[in-house]
Amino acid sequence: MRKTGVIWLGHGDYLCDNTWAIQRAIVKSLGDQPLIEVEPGKIAVTEKEAVAQVRRLLGEQDCCAALVVLATWVECNVVMAALKELHGRPCMFWGFPLEEVEGRKESTGSYVSASMFAGVVRRLGLPCPTLLRSFQAPETLEEISRFSRAAGAADALFYAKIGLFGYTSMSIYTGTFDHVLMRYCIGPEIEQMDTYSLIRRAESLPAEPVEAAKERLAKLSSWGERVTPELLHKTMALYVALREFCEEKSWAAVNVKCQYELSKEYQVVPCVSLSLLAEDGIVAACEGDTPVTVTMLMLSYLSGQTVWYGDSLTHWENTLQFSPCGFLPFTMAKDKAKILPFENLPGFHGLQVCGVLRPERITWARLVEDVGSYHLLYGTGTGIETEPRGGHMPALNVRLDGDIKELCKAYAGQHFAVAYGDYSGELAMLASLLGVEAQRI
Repeated sequence: MRKTGVIWLGHGDYLCDNTWAIQRAIVKSLGDQPLIEVEPGKIAVTEKEAVAQVRRLLGEQDCCAALVVLATWVECNVVMAALKELHGRPCMFWGFPLEEVEGRKESTGSYVSASMFAGVVRRLGLPCPTLLRSFQAPETLEEISRFSRAAGAADALFYAKIGLFGYTSMSIYTGTFDHVLMRYCIGPEIEQMDTYSLIRRAESLPAEPVEAAKERLAKLSSWGERVTPELLHKTMALYVALREFCEEKSWAAVNVKCQYELSKEYQVVPCVSLSLLAEDGIVAACEGDTPVTVTMLMLSYLSGQTVWYGDSLTHWENTLQFSPCGFLPFTMAKDKAKILPFENLPGFHGLQVCGVLRPERITWARLVEDVGSYHLLYGTGTGIETEPRGGHMPALNVRLDGDIKELCKAYAGQHFAVAYGDYSGELAMLASLLGVEAQRI
């Protein structure tokens, strides 16, 4: 992801030795932030200088967002010049209280300036957070890091492309979406292709890449005699075909309509193929649910990890079970996964990944399309020890941090994206940058 750059603004009458000492301290404190581009430099005190700093940030530094440090008291017109030159790109304003640096403690006017311009931002209704905290406080760096990840994710979504084979499965209404609204409001371009194109590519592949895929799968999982060579070959051919399409078309994510064309007619579901594709860093999902695929992409960008999705299958007390049919990225599994054919399910033919997920802290979320707008439903929880659903289907039981009753009132679809770790703050920030209402359970 692209980085957030730092812009320095101030007033000529307030620049002093303490100002430059503070700048050095800020540069040092931000130096370990992987998504922050920071270096000491001139503090802009005029509109022209502010515009020049923004142009350098967007051009030479190729940053996607700005951390605007109000180093001293700053006149509003100078800050506004920088804000307008950003042309709506994400920005965060930062002012700090009196700081003791290199043995000196005196006001530069930064705090006053930030509290003043916060009123401007609020009056305009802009999604630009304002920090009024010490650069020596750990929570300040956490908030800046959260902003830079969210800004980078918003930028990545703007340029992302998602492949969609077929469309929504089983007439799942909540898996449908408004193409134009998704592209304009959230960012990704959705490139739809027919299932025939995927099958034709899979059936025309040479043997070598398919055999190589089988070898890789064997290192990540195990399978028994009921996994026939023919079924394994067709499954891995689907994987190689999907991977080739993703590489050729620069797709960051892909979704495959499994039912009913693949599950009944072709008799090879893509569960294993998509699980292996997820290990390649491609966000992968099925059943044509595009909103949840976009949510998975959000969590992937924010966390830098492989992500999963599952159906909200059932709950008891304050515990919710997430469980899909047969999709499970192998590195997310608690133990080495097994590959088995679907059993006793007339609508499913092919192989599934069997196992459970690691019982760790998670973030779950779903982007919901409303009439002409979106909202984000999300929360956190702790995975607990889980048994495979029905003895073989992937699952994770999660003790929610929020109230299950509130989730039941808010349901707007059964599929949820899941990532390990707590990214609730980043999701809220991302939703704000995208102009999307966020509802945390």
